[in-house]
Amino acid sequence: MNKYVWVILGVCLLLLNLSVVPAPAQQPAADAKTEALEDVQLTRAVVAAERQAIITKAMDLTPEEMQGFWPLYRDYRLEVGRMGDRMVALITAYAEAYDNLTNETADKLLTEFVGIEKERARIKAKYLPKFKKVIPAKKVMRFYQLENKLDIVILNELAENIPLAR
Repeated sequence: MNKYVWVILGVCLLLLNLSVVPAPAQQPAADAKTEALEDVQLTRAVVAAERQAIITKAMDLTPEEMQGFWPLYRDYRLEVGRMGDRMVALITAYAEAYDNLTNETADKLLTEFVGIEKERARIKAKYLPKFKKVIPAKKVMRFYQLENKLDIVILNELAENIPLAR
């Protein structure tokens, strides 16, 4: 199995904490890549559902707060999801370039990574006043803490499974 498939599958499997048999080594790279990307999409859907369940349980929203919070939350997660698309593309590009990483490619990947981090901060800043309009500031703080904790868990899994550049 090439490095690309290994990195993507490793991230998917660890995020889900599932034990899945990897694709056979004789499988064509294109098929393995397609399967890996499908696994990423499935993983992201499961993580999103689990995230929403955690948020639901931890937020302790009143019925009135729920009416304002959940539509806003869905909009927020849509924007964060687009940022997630960029992160998947970045990891994919890194995996494809891993064996023959050049300084030029490393520079492009780093620039994209910093752009993703800026976008993450921009989205949080954009939604902060919106959330404060629909729920009390203490609950907004709790929501942002939950989001950060969940993001850290995912980023930790990524960090543990994506090899350092050589």
